Amino acid sequence: MSDISSFKITIQTIKDYWKTTIIISLLFMGMSAMYSGMYPAFKDVMADLAPEMMEQFMFIPGAEDMASYIGFLNMELYQIFWMLILGILIGLVSASIISKEIEAKTIDLFMANPISRKQIIIEKFIGFIPMILIINFSTFLVVSCVTIAIDEQINFTYLFMTHIVSIPYLLAITSIGLLISVIINEKMKASIIMIAIIVGMFVFNSISLMIPDYKELGYISLTHYFNPYDILKSGSVDTVGVVVLIVVILECLLVTMFLFERRDINVS
Repeated sequence: MSDISSFKITIQTIKDYWKTTIIISLLFMGMSAMYSGMYPAFKDVMADLAPEMMEQFMFIPGAEDMASYIGFLNMELYQIFWMLILGILIGLVSASIISKEIEAKTIDLFMANPISRKQIIIEKFIGFIPMILIINFSTFLVVSCVTIAIDEQINFTYLFMTHIVSIPYLLAITSIGLLISVIINEKMKASIIMIAIIVGMFVFNSISLMIPDYKELGYISLTHYFNPYDILKSGSVDTVGVVVLIVVILECLLVTMFLFERRDINVS
């Protein structure tokens, strides 16, 4: 019971990735400050170009509102950098969390302790939550402060809700990465596969938005279930989408624990 309550693996995971957490947080704080802060300079240009550019960006939800501050943030920051780039970064890190231990032959340090393999998976997953929360809310604070500084209008409750709803989206990516990490022993291969999965989901959802006949493709993409624009604009949260993301998290964790329990791991 003491091993369960102490969460030693969780604490160690947080320690192992604190530098990564800070680097990614600073990166997205900088990106959010840049995109929020440069809107006044592009405001008139975006208004002029929006009608011509709209058809080219049909694959981005909310592209029709790109000339407004909310639409600009949605397109430049949240749809591309948040959902895709941050998703890739989170996926890269999570896809190596077990595979790197196996590849480096350090997994035996965990196996030597009187804990189950299921607990290892659960604690590793929990250890990623602080990273996601820190990146999330540091970015939220920067966007809020810059918005006030440039005197633009945004509903801060809706902005906060956008970051709250992005948590299950990012945790779903983490759970998939953890599953890949258990299946693939080599860290590099696991990371490449995870990048392919995230980019593939983004492409599938984009195709479903551009071509009505392929609308069903969007259902196999996590990005289909999280639309920052709807929340930023009107506070409309896709509750079904949130439930789907939570189900993905639980299913991936269960499958990951099942596979990790039954696989042979050579630690010699």
